[in-house]
Amino acid sequence: MPLDEWPPMGEDDQPAPGPVGGGPRAAGAGRAAGTRPRADGAGRAAGTRPRADGAGRAAGTTPRADGAGRAAGTRPRADGAGRVVGTTPPGGARRVAAGGAARADGIGRGRRRTAGVSGPGGRADGTGHTRKLSRAKAWLVDRLTRVGDPAPRQTAMVAPMLAVFVLFAGQLVVAEATTGPQRAEEGEKARMAPSETPARRGSLLTADGVVLAADVVRYEIQANPQVINRTAESGQAAGLGADRLAAELAPLVQMDVAELTLLMSNLSREWVPLVASATSDLWVPVQALIDHYWDEDKLDIGIYLVKRYERSYPAGVVAGNLVGYQYEIEEEPAVKHHTGLEAVLDDQLAGKPGYMERESGGYGQPIPGGEVIEDPAQPGCDVTLTIDSALQFEAQQAIQEQVEKADARAGMVVVMDVKTGEILALADSDTPDPANPSGKTDGYTNSRAVENIFEPGSTGKVVTAAMLIEEGLATPASQFTVPWEATIGGQLFHDSSAHETTRWTLAGIVAQSSNVGMVLAGQPASDETRHEYLTKFGFGAKTGVELPLEAAGVVHEPGVAPANSGDPYWDDRTRNAVLFGQGVSVNALQATSVFATLGNGGLRASPHLVKGVTCADGVFQPTTLAAPVRVVSRSTADQVVAMMEQVVEAGTGQTAQIAGYRVAGKTGTSEMFEDGGSIHVGSFAGVLPAEDPQLAVGVFIIDPKAGGYYGATVAGPVFEWVARVAVDRVGIAPSTTPASALALEW
Repeated sequence: MPLDEWPPMGEDDQPAPGPVGGGPRAAGAGRAAGTRPRADGAGRAAGTRPRADGAGRAAGTTPRADGAGRAAGTRPRADGAGRVVGTTPPGGARRVAAGGAARADGIGRGRRRTAGVSGPGGRADGTGHTRKLSRAKAWLVDRLTRVGDPAPRQTAMVAPMLAVFVLFAGQLVVAEATTGPQRAEEGEKARMAPSETPARRGSLLTADGVVLAADVVRYEIQANPQVINRTAESGQAAGLGADRLAAELAPLVQMDVAELTLLMSNLSREWVPLVASATSDLWVPVQALIDHYWDEDKLDIGIYLVKRYERSYPAGVVAGNLVGYQYEIEEEPAVKHHTGLEAVLDDQLAGKPGYMERESGGYGQPIPGGEVIEDPAQPGCDVTLTIDSALQFEAQQAIQEQVEKADARAGMVVVMDVKTGEILALADSDTPDPANPSGKTDGYTNSRAVENIFEPGSTGKVVTAAMLIEEGLATPASQFTVPWEATIGGQLFHDSSAHETTRWTLAGIVAQSSNVGMVLAGQPASDETRHEYLTKFGFGAKTGVELPLEAAGVVHEPGVAPANSGDPYWDDRTRNAVLFGQGVSVNALQATSVFATLGNGGLRASPHLVKGVTCADGVFQPTTLAAPVRVVSRSTADQVVAMMEQVVEAGTGQTAQIAGYRVAGKTGTSEMFEDGGSIHVGSFAGVLPAEDPQLAVGVFIIDPKAGGYYGATVAGPVFEWVARVAVDRVGIAPSTTPASALALEW
């Protein structure tokens, strides 16, 4: 009988005690093939169960109380005869493991063994016996072979599976509720590519609106080979491929097709730069190509335009010495460095970069139409300078021509508004082009007008004249007898050329630029008074102009120098030399500012280059200026201007005369110490119109070697030309009154 046909055994069933193999059969009984022999030789059919009386019955029959057997499957009777397989015998008989049968007396038989198989429990004589089962084995066999209702087993199997499912589902619900939003946010962040958006740098403009420096938009054209060569198997739309795209793109970016194909086939790189700085003639058609494929096929072709700002200097060399330029260093390629006004005004010019997060694809490429989070960049402010572009250009041209003519080392021109301190022109020879600063020949990329210092020479005599008049120590008509040389305070002084002893007034001394006469006139003033007026006129202190590297100049303290002090104080010569512009040093802007102060009635306005700024709101904000400082009285200033007018009318400065305008000025010839030696500086500075000064102009030529080095010779003609252009640009009407008349001799 197959195992699954054996009667089931209850969980509490167990084999009854009794002899293994069952009871004896009648002597001489025969066995069917496959039955095991018994000691008495009786045989029974294979699989039959023994009865107490030894009679054999068919397998599966159930014993009755009377020992009669019936065929398997017969229905039970009231008297217990013939019952269905799996029923429990009356009288409380117990069932045994599969293959066993219960007896009425409760004696159970062991499990059926396969015919002819011997093993433990077998008899030595070879008769067959069933093997006694342990309780656990019997229970297991019963469970595996029981035939009946499958619901309990299904429940037993499904219940644990259901429990596991519920557990995992619960975990998923909890995870989704607690970490779902966080994971979603992390996933979104992973797709968002952050980047800094550049800010437009503010422009630099002249007072008349000419752009000196400005940012222009450029685009870097990039390619993503992985997107270009993407195949349909990637799950996304296939790219155009390097060959096809190169054929379309090469004419637009002006590149060789083969070269472009090679670049766009390099799958080891995600980004390949094609054009570093594309102007509109390049990037506009490329953008049209990108838009075409996106609009028609929603296809990202793998070409991208990245916006950049580049600094442009459209005015070229005009004010190049002031504007400065932008540059990078190898160690910090992403950092922009600046010189000149670009550096000084960086806080106003530099905008604030923005921030952008753009949804990107798996290759890092931006997804057209994807999410964009942007904090817009804030542009820098535009700065308007006080410079007049035409005047600046003419001043640069004039000084460059004179430097070349005089075979000089360098030259500078300063033009100022005497009332406001606005610098209308600040020109240097050999001015650099900010777009190509490496083309500068003498190494200077800033302005010598504020960097170089030199002795003012005879232009400094106007400070002594103002001091004497302001202190009541002299007037323009004060009389002096002046030899061409004299020993004063133990020091020998002389004029620039020999002359007979002359009786000059103070005005005559200034007009003829006599060194000896100024030393004689200044003797009543103490050293402290001399020092006071030098500093009041701005010597020894920076002007505060918006340029880098401005030199303050040198004015030593009066008094006797302490031992081993390095001689920072005035000695016996210096205390008198300062009266005619030696023993001190200034830059060109400081020297010109002295004349502007006198032309402004004795008020010193701060020289400046910035007129104002215009920021994002579009409102022009003028520069806040400090109030002018009173240096000398208007009366004193007017008297000095009148004396300076005589310099141009009848003295050493006649080369500076301008037809139709009254000019007041002073020539200067001095020394500049450089490279361990001294060189000459020829200069002329003055104001015009003399009757109501509006402009101050200073011209300075460093180390002229051809045609003389005196100020009247090398600087006067440049003054005349630049001043003529200046009055025209500013719109100053010609003079209508005659020059003042002062006695020069007595």
